[in-house]
Amino acid sequence: MERRYARNHEQSARHKRQVQRKHVRETQHQQLTTLCSPEVEDTSMQTDDPLSLLSTPNVYTFNRDHTQLLDDELLVKVTTDHTENPVPLQELWELQQREQAVDLVERGDDCIVDWYEQLIEKLSSGELVNYQMDVPHTEETTDDDNSGNIPLGDYDEVEASNMEAHISQHNSTYPWPSLSMFLTDVLFSSPRLRFLEAQKLAILNWGVSLNAQSVPTMYGLKKTQEQVRRLVGNPTHKITSVNGNIFYMNDIAHAIAKDYANPLTRYTMQDYPQDGGGRMSQMWHGEKMVLEAPPAPAARVRNRIYFVDELVYCTDNSYFIPEQFVLEASQQGDSDMQNSSIEEKLVAIGRKVQKTERGFVVDDTRTLKRVSMFERSFDQLQTSLLSDPAFGFADGSSSSYAAKMPNPLRAKANGRMVYAVPIIVFMDDVSGNVSKQWNKHIVVYASNGNLSREMIEKEFCIRFVTSSPHASPTELMRAVRESISIAAETGVSAWDCRDEEEVLLLPHGSFFAGYNPMQAEECSHAGLACNFLCCTCEVGGTKAMKSSLEGYLALFKSGRIRTPQCTEQEVRKQAALSMLSGGTSKIDASRQTTGIRDAGLQAIIDTVVDLGKQLRKPQDGEQKLSEAELTARLEAEFERLLNGHSLDDHINPLLGMPGVNIHLDTPTEILHTILLGIVKYFWCQTVFILEKSKLLSVLQSRMESISQNGLNLPSFSPDYMCRYRGSLIGKHFKSLAQLVVLLWHTTIEDREKYLAQLSRTIDDVLNVTARCAPSILILKPKFHFLVHLPMYIRRFGPAILFSTECYESFNHIFRLSSVLSNRQAPSRDSCNTFAAQDIVKHIALGGYWFDSTTRVWVRASAGVLDYMEEHPELKKYLGVHQEKARDNESISFIKPGKNQNARAVDWKLTQCASALNSSLLPIQPSTYFQVASAVLKKGDTVKIGSDVIIQSDGLSQVARVSEMLSPSEDLTKVLHVAVQTFVVEVERQTQTRLPRVTLTTTSIVVPFNKLICLVNVQHNCANAQCTGTFLRSTQQERCNTGRKTVQVEVHTALKEMGRVVPEPDILKTRTEAVDHMRRKKTNATSAPSQPPPPIINQQHPSTP
Repeated sequence: MERRYARNHEQSARHKRQVQRKHVRETQHQQLTTLCSPEVEDTSMQTDDPLSLLSTPNVYTFNRDHTQLLDDELLVKVTTDHTENPVPLQELWELQQREQAVDLVERGDDCIVDWYEQLIEKLSSGELVNYQMDVPHTEETTDDDNSGNIPLGDYDEVEASNMEAHISQHNSTYPWPSLSMFLTDVLFSSPRLRFLEAQKLAILNWGVSLNAQSVPTMYGLKKTQEQVRRLVGNPTHKITSVNGNIFYMNDIAHAIAKDYANPLTRYTMQDYPQDGGGRMSQMWHGEKMVLEAPPAPAARVRNRIYFVDELVYCTDNSYFIPEQFVLEASQQGDSDMQNSSIEEKLVAIGRKVQKTERGFVVDDTRTLKRVSMFERSFDQLQTSLLSDPAFGFADGSSSSYAAKMPNPLRAKANGRMVYAVPIIVFMDDVSGNVSKQWNKHIVVYASNGNLSREMIEKEFCIRFVTSSPHASPTELMRAVRESISIAAETGVSAWDCRDEEEVLLLPHGSFFAGYNPMQAEECSHAGLACNFLCCTCEVGGTKAMKSSLEGYLALFKSGRIRTPQCTEQEVRKQAALSMLSGGTSKIDASRQTTGIRDAGLQAIIDTVVDLGKQLRKPQDGEQKLSEAELTARLEAEFERLLNGHSLDDHINPLLGMPGVNIHLDTPTEILHTILLGIVKYFWCQTVFILEKSKLLSVLQSRMESISQNGLNLPSFSPDYMCRYRGSLIGKHFKSLAQLVVLLWHTTIEDREKYLAQLSRTIDDVLNVTARCAPSILILKPKFHFLVHLPMYIRRFGPAILFSTECYESFNHIFRLSSVLSNRQAPSRDSCNTFAAQDIVKHIALGGYWFDSTTRVWVRASAGVLDYMEEHPELKKYLGVHQEKARDNESISFIKPGKNQNARAVDWKLTQCASALNSSLLPIQPSTYFQVASAVLKKGDTVKIGSDVIIQSDGLSQVARVSEMLSPSEDLTKVLHVAVQTFVVEVERQTQTRLPRVTLTTTSIVVPFNKLICLVNVQHNCANAQCTGTFLRSTQQERCNTGRKTVQVEVHTALKEMGRVVPEPDILKTRTEAVDHMRRKKTNATSAPSQPPPPIINQQHPSTP
């Protein structure tokens, strides 16, 4: 309906313009007829040359003898020395200038320029072709303008210029022609604020109706967007898959080039992997980037570039061949690395080289050498040692290194610095509709792995690559692989805005994030329901095998790791089996014994198998084909189904991707595996048992009594979670899992210690699961996936790095784009939309691009960049959310009553005065204001009663805040804080393994800056048998409903010490689980063995 209204409004406006133009033409015709009439005659101006009549400025009289009107066209006889031909006056202007209103007389400060006189001079010289007057002109909307219902309004000088004209780089709003065009383009390019065409027209009409200045037209806006896209470069191109499916994709090379050319992203990158010395917080700390990934190809030392695999002469008179560049461990973390010189911290991993009479001999062992010791590069050595007869490498293993020199990148780089860029790829199936109707699209996003973890999680740094409702995931991933491979082979030229130089980028695949079924397809795995359930290792077997003691124990550890070579070999074997007799059973047996199934080749295999069945069962009267004829027919059909491509073009492209081991580069994803998997399983089982026992209200009251101090819960509603217990989503399970945050660490201080603790915790989870529900370990493969988590954390960094929550959130932006498509070309529409958004974001936030006209790297004008800095709300439109800097603590004071001001309190009456020694009492000031809440440097809000970690006498200590004081002379800061300390018990809590603390009566006073952060401390209500004794009123619409919610008000103190249950026997627990499943399966008449006695924990009042 909105589109129909806009179309009707546009047609009516177009008709109105046509009527106006017709009236103008008729008026002009009448004026010209009057000018050419016989009555208009001046004998003083008669001459043989008709053009001389027009030589005087502003003389428009035409002689009847030399003019004639034919078909509503004015013809002018242009006389030359050789010919006399009538020329239509309309041909003196091009079609574009026919739509322009021109001021023929320009009056300057010094002279008057008559443009009409210049036209006559051109006519006299015969220069009629392609002549354009260089004068300001006003563009009218043409009949093909799809926004004709938008009046022109009042245009400024720049906006009135021709949209096709080149916009000068000196323009204050470059590359946009005007400020209004810039702001409109930014508004309509917001990823989360999408507008229909009718809504855009309505907004622009609204602005014109209010007499706003320089409101652009839709036609002008689209022309400007096209021009800006041509300036920056269009990343969208068409792809046709081997199966004939058509889709579009945005080139990854353009995306990473924008990352390096934009200050917002470039200054958060690290170009080299780093040995963290046991500390892990970023992707570049993982073992793959340090040891396995394609190495950083070059390093700059004293303004000279050194490449890997090239001979280097060092300052200690030795020779060296670097094979990898790595940053050494930093004691102060990433901040110290940013403050120090990269050259000082960079270390080369390579081989020592000895110069002998036989030539250079390369050592077989790898060693380390600082790049600061490099003195001469290979190109210098070639020049100085070329005449040396001993220059060369000795025969044997050393000769193989000579073939790599010089590094091909040296010539390709042509003096530029070269960087390796790891690419994170995410693929998912998502609905293209906002409604509940399923409209399946396969989408692919990408991120730059050189960015910090904090930036990778941001919406701004996620790049849309492709989507399609038709193509399969394998087809899309083949296009992604080719995009990365082509960029790696040719190199991506980009502007490094940090070092202010042009660089060459070489992308490569890092890891492929996604939920478990999609990762299984990327690995050519048969899925989670097959016998061999894991796409990382070969664990599994038949159900009977997994139910046996040997098979059940195998689920608790990793099996033999799969390799891409073996997987590809099995896929080719299945393709060959499809042409044999009994192909169906043979292929099924192969899949059941290996768990391998290639989705890209599946349709071809099934078609060939079905054809083989038909040919082997001839119809009545048909002659049975021989086996050779059958094989020939099936091979011909197989070739036809390949559609002119090879078998390699249909097999999973990730199996042979350089630098990628797909079975090890699809890390266990914690959102679907942990929150939507294991936590969900336990939650469903818990509420089922409690509901059956009529104890669900007790769970709700306990959840209502949970202290949320320090948990950072965005929304924790026990009433909702218990009412809709079967429909919870990820954020609810994340709230439930706040007490087990071992996997959500952003920084790992000691890798080996952390991984050992994580492995023990995973074993505990699996053991508890085996005691509670033994068969779920067989039915739900996600429990086994936990076993591989330590390996993936060691390989890529903290588990939060390969979590997919940021990409799942980006799916909403894709839906907002998809619903605006007309569904005729959904892939192209999505790619164009995201390409336009990325271009506007890149330009408006200070990114550089290559200007093909001036052959230099340019950026937006200072006017655009300054406007963005002065209006941070525009950055939010583009997906950049910047946290406000806290110059001082945000303080609120304790007030005696509502609508009353805070009152000063005498120092002697405060708790701080009571806690301090009288000899230490301050003299000034004598009065203080009591603070209700204040904000720490890390952003935590501290209130009275909050549990915090403090620094006291150089030690960390848990304490509870009892009072905060602000001096009356300076109410912007907190000066004294009175806290009540906790004592940490030796033994941990038995069930949760968390530290146990006891609140003491000792109070101390510390400065506010000694408060580090909040800490969550929970009372052990289960052991203390606390009961609901308080009824809290519930609210709706900020009003009391009169309903009461049971909540624990006073916690019961523990009086008796409970017994400590020893650690369970792991093997015994798992063996009992297998026996339980066996008895349950055989329906034994005897009752199952009794479960172990409940765990009774040692007494402790509080547990953090």
